[in-house]
Amino acid sequence: MSEPEDRRREDGEEGRGPGAVPPWDPSRASGPDAPAPRPSTGGWQSPGGPVPPTTPTPSPGPPSGSQQSGPQQWGPPPSQHQPGPQNRPGDPWGFGGSLAAPRPGIVPLRPLALGELLDGAYQYIRAHPRVVLGISAVIAVITVLIQSPFQASFGTSLEGLVGTGGGSRTVNLSQLGGLVGGAVWLAGVGLLVSLLANTVLTGLLIVVLSRSVLGAAVDARQVWDAARPRLPGLLGVVVLVALITVVTFLVPLIPAGVLGLLRAPTGATAGLALLGIVVGAVLAVIVAVGLALAAPAYVLEGISVTTALRRSRDLVRGRFWPVLGILLLTAIIVTIVAGIIGIPFGVIASAAGNAVGEPSAYAPLPLLISSIGTVIGAALTSPFQAGVTGLLYIDQRMRREGFDIELQRAAREQG
Repeated sequence: MSEPEDRRREDGEEGRGPGAVPPWDPSRASGPDAPAPRPSTGGWQSPGGPVPPTTPTPSPGPPSGSQQSGPQQWGPPPSQHQPGPQNRPGDPWGFGGSLAAPRPGIVPLRPLALGELLDGAYQYIRAHPRVVLGISAVIAVITVLIQSPFQASFGTSLEGLVGTGGGSRTVNLSQLGGLVGGAVWLAGVGLLVSLLANTVLTGLLIVVLSRSVLGAAVDARQVWDAARPRLPGLLGVVVLVALITVVTFLVPLIPAGVLGLLRAPTGATAGLALLGIVVGAVLAVIVAVGLALAAPAYVLEGISVTTALRRSRDLVRGRFWPVLGILLLTAIIVTIVAGIIGIPFGVIASAAGNAVGEPSAYAPLPLLISSIGTVIGAALTSPFQAGVTGLLYIDQRMRREGFDIELQRAAREQG
């Protein structure tokens, strides 16, 4: 994305990369129309309005005895021209004028409230249902088709090992080894497929979201052409974020592992391991939240993988708790919605299996029905989750970098 020439990026990078997604990258601004930098106090300028003057405006009327050589700038006294919170209750920031911001697309072009973030994540799906839900459904179907055979094989082996009746069964080591091997294969395939699917889905949906913010029309071909060059690098971003998070969680467990190797007392080892799990979980959450905006930064700004990680860290800095709360609330909403969608399909799958004499959940018919529920749930919830993350990125840029002014200019140029 472009950065105004009179405003340096927080990470020290200049300009935008060659792969920035159009029309998200507004033209580089310069001259008198370039937006002014954000005040160092952390506030934000009244969107769409002029920057309030910093020097007092002369009183109305020309000075006595003076000659007017051209048009003069006369106005009301400063106390009337720049109303503060004490004389304008509807303007708590004290910038004057209307607080209404332009809204060419799914959200107003100003820093967003929680309700606007969640509503915007829904509105971009509503604005482009064929593109968003179509992309999400296709990727969900491919994911389920790849994972289902492994799930069916592992589930059948597990049921054969533990039995479906009340009697006990003898388990030999070869069966147990095969079950563990199947679990490893299932986890590996699921992780790989989910990683690739989420990478492609995130890249495509962030492009749709960026166009929706500006109210631009989109179609599937344009989205694919814009996102395709960024997908390989986006995979690197996703993998790095996952690896960094996992390593951060495991590092505090190293002392407990060392004590275990040294055959230290069991109580000390267990206590240190428990402490390591708690510390590792806290650190992993901090790291995951700090890197949560790396994917939209990479796709939309045309920057490198490592720069995207730094950009996410800089954008989240000072806003950790709001970002964590929004991401946690989104995860809860997505989990609840997916569960509600999956319940009736699970009931139907069980009833259908019993009706055809296949009570196992991994039999072909029950598995097919439950897989349909999985596809529908993923197709509806994944775009919402990606939308919240993308809007969080936009919101942080508007708060820190005056990006709302650039977006307003881009909306006027394209509209």
